[in-house]
Amino acid sequence: MKRGISSSLSGEIIAKIQKHTAGAENLSSRKMPCHYCEHKTIVVYEDSHGHIGVKCKKCGKEGVYNVRLRRKSAFKPYCST
Repeated sequence: MKRGISSSLSGEIIAKIQKHTAGAENLSSRKMPCHYCEHKTIVVYEDSHGHIGVKCKKCGKEGVYNVRLRRKSAFKPYCST
């Protein structure tokens, strides 16, 4: 469910938000899990790269993600092979 853009924002800010949202519509994306509780914490688009610091909404712990290394498989530190 998408939320509407607040009418209290200026027209310039709304135009920037719409431009960035439209730019990501055609990109494939996937959700990355929290390192600690496996809650789907962030959405990564195919053109993302670098490091991202995110605080999990479920457990409240902060994690640093290297998006480039985690594109193909999720890191599960407690799983055995």
